[in-house]
Amino acid sequence: MLKNKGVTEKDELVEEIERLSELILKNEQIFNMTTDEQLIEAVIYEQKSLRHRFAYLLKTAKEKGIKVDYIDRI
Repeated sequence: MLKNKGVTEKDELVEEIERLSELILKNEQIFNMTTDEQLIEAVIYEQKSLRHRFAYLLKTAKEKGIKVDYIDRI
């Protein structure tokens, strides 16, 4: 998982959680502006995928004792 020796596993995990948090918020904005049924369905599918990945990362962080306080907003 580590790509750069200067980056710790914790840093990488927190960065990915932050990235997914931003993607989830952008996905919600797209959902709120969309009227096309097919696009709505695609956005919902993507939202489920993002949230499952986010939950996995939270579980991984918890198992490793990593705390990310701001994540309660999702």
